Formats: sequence, structure tokens, C-alpha cells
Amino acid sequence: MNLNSHILFAMAVGMAVFHDVKICVLLGIGAALPDLDREYILTNKLSLAKHQLHRALFHNIFFAFGMYLFNPFLGLGVILHIMLDMLTSPTDRGVEVLFPLDRIIQDFHLDYDGILKEKRRILWYLEDPLRVITRTTEKELAPTSKSPWVRVYGPFKNSRIADWTVFYSSIIFLILFDSQDLVAWTLQLLLALKQYFPLITGIVLFYMGGEIWRRKLQSSGKGRTIIAVLMLSGVAVLVYGCFRIFSPPSFIFDDIKTIVFAILSFLTGVVIAFVHVKKRHKIATL
Repeated sequence: MNLNSHILFAMAVGMAVFHDVKICVLLGIGAALPDLDREYILTNKLSLAKHQLHRALFHNIFFAFGMYLFNPFLGLGVILHIMLDMLTSPTDRGVEVLFPLDRIIQDFHLDYDGILKEKRRILWYLEDPLRVITRTTEKELAPTSKSPWVRVYGPFKNSRIADWTVFYSSIIFLILFDSQDLVAWTLQLLLALKQYFPLITGIVLFYMGGEIWRRKLQSSGKGRTIIAVLMLSGVAVLVYGCFRIFSPPSFIFDDIKTIVFAILSFLTGVVIAFVHVKKRHKIATL
């Protein structure tokens, strides 16, 4: 989905659930964070491009959980962003929700020619739809070689009907939801934007520099240093703004105990599942 759709959708959810303009803005800011993993000025660096970090580095459950621990509302914004991107097509590269753990296993059992790989180690089941992706996606999103299917894809294409439906529906909802006192809501919104000005400024600087590079300068390679300074300045201001709103959730003993039990249950379940599948199917595929 487009960045504007992510931000407005998160703000609409924030107003619907929390009825608070400041929280609404924080969710919108959180929803803008995952796309910071877009390479932009580094797309011509093949050593980095081959790692396919966009829709992976900040589009995973671990980053979302980390942001939730930093500030719950930023974390919820990240989660809403990831959920929307999970609905996008292979052309847009979906979301790699288990990054970086999913890259520990780098081979797959079945490719698109129907060839099976019989190996003793754990494999992903399918090959990523490389033929579709390389013909339809943008340069920086195209994989350089065959890889396992570890991303979550949906049926929708960026900047098409579904994407713009999210965008316009979110605007309409925000207007209707606060239509009884739209002037007061607008004033509260302006105050919230002022309060979180460093965060918003950092985000704007980063994406402005990146989009200028992608749309105007990338083909010629000129202006890389200026764009890099602009984007790094944005990141610096953004980090400063984030630490101003550092507010981790408070955990009680029962919460910690539940988390520990969940981790232990998961790890034990993985071991039992591996033994079960290996014994029944001979090949341990995920």
C-alpha cells in the first residue's frame, strides 16, 4: 500500500478505538516507520540489493514488538502497516513477517518446474514466484536469484482500487467520526502535530530525499551525496523525536510469566512438530 494510505488508515483506527487525537497521530507516525527499510540511494549497490531488505527489515513481527516495547502506540501503527502490506501482491513483494529468522533456512523443496529437492535438512516448501516478480516489480525489489517463498502475499496491487479505497475511506471516516465538532478536532490535530514535530520532520526529510532520488536522480546517479545527507538528517531528527516519546508499557509479573510460557511452548512445539513431520513424510518442510 502507498504510504499515505498506511498513515490515514492507522489514524482512522486510532480515532475509532481510542477517541484521542494525540494517539491517532502517534499511530499514523508508527505506520510511517516500516517503509524506512526502502533502500533508495543504495539500490545500485548490488551487495545490498541482493539481500532484499525492503518489506523485510522493518516489516516483521520482531521490529513491531520492539517498537511496541518502546512506545505501544508506535508499535500498533507498525502492526497496522504490516497488516495492510500483507494484502499486497508478489509484484509489491508482500511482507517478510519472520525476518531475519526465516533466512536461516535458504533452500526449498518444490520449484515452479515441479522439481523436488530431497534433502535431510529442514526446507521451505515452495520457491518464491520469481518469474512473475522479476517481470513486474521495481528494480530495487527484484530478487537476483531463486529463493524460498518466505513472504506473505495478497491479491492487491499498490496504487490500484484497493489501495485508494483505503486512502479515501480513511479520510471520509475521520471527517464523519468528528463531524459534530470538526473545528475543535482540527485544532487538537494541529496541536498534536506541533507536539510531535521532530518525528514528523524526520519522516518527511527521509521520504522526500528518497523519492527525489528515485523519481529524478537515480537514472543519472547525480546528487547522491546531497540526497544521502538529507535522508540521514531525517533519520537523526526522527531518532531524536522518538526518544522524546519513549514510553514503554508497564509489565506485571503475570505478563512476564505468560511471555516466558509462550516462548517455551513455541520452542517445544517446534521440536515435536519436526519429529512428527520427519517421521511421517521423511522430508522436513515448513
